[in-house]
Amino acid sequence: MEPILTIDIGGTAIKFGVADETGRFLQKGSLPTRIREKGVDAFLADLLFLARRVRKAFPITGIAVSLAGVINGDTGELLLPSQYFPGLHRMSLVNFFQKETGLPALCENDANCAALAEYWQGAGKGAHMLLCMTLGTGIGGALVHEGRLCRGASYAAGEVGQAHFGSPQTWENWASVSALFAEAEKKRNLAPGSLTGQDFFALVEKGEEAETLLLREWVDRWMVGIVSLAWIVNPDRIVIGGGISAQRKLLMPYLKAAFDAKMPAILTPHTTLSLAHFQNDAGMLGALYLYQQRRQEAGKRI
Repeated sequence: MEPILTIDIGGTAIKFGVADETGRFLQKGSLPTRIREKGVDAFLADLLFLARRVRKAFPITGIAVSLAGVINGDTGELLLPSQYFPGLHRMSLVNFFQKETGLPALCENDANCAALAEYWQGAGKGAHMLLCMTLGTGIGGALVHEGRLCRGASYAAGEVGQAHFGSPQTWENWASVSALFAEAEKKRNLAPGSLTGQDFFALVEKGEEAETLLLREWVDRWMVGIVSLAWIVNPDRIVIGGGISAQRKLLMPYLKAAFDAKMPAILTPHTTLSLAHFQNDAGMLGALYLYQQRRQEAGKRI
């Protein structure tokens, strides 16, 4: 397969890579996401500039995009955009790229792409039913059954952060990593947004009691959702990704203890929990995997 341009559009940065069919990157880079500061036109201009620049250096034959929000995976239309992408409601980046470049394109939800990356080459490899969650500013999720996404009737399957698990708040408002840091800031009388993830986990590693207790509480909050979802989906593999997965060494003992204590005995022998293998490249790799899957199914026509 000729190289593909794969793009992961986040709230602060647009990551991109040129990759071959094995997932090997020939080039990687990033540029700032300017949609909130400069508007939709500037954002689209940045994407088109990127595609044209990459195309001059590589013979790319398609474009695969990962983006936050509820997306019609068939048309690429953004049905429910993330708060970070104002003005994109009902827009199709698939139509945009195909019109402007003449290349076939696809666009898929970022959590779905992350799950596909883990199924393809990561912690979910070979799973029969994979439940993948991303813990960060919010909580995202995706289901992969036998290598295929479960999108649901409204393309919203796996949006687990919007669920209510015994709380009037959504799970992501109650249990997201951003909510954890906000609570830690309150306890230390710090200004909102002043405590970084690195700061927080450094305090836990030092044995600071307040932060250690907060982390245990939040792990329990995550496990409330994980156990509920395990009953509903009955996955053989649960993978947790997002920025939190970078704290593998520190976090895994807390997760394992909570998982062992709270998972029902009937489910535990058949369900494993692990942290994601991929971090920054997950969206790009998953979009690439989906592009190849569709290309094969369409007889090399995406």
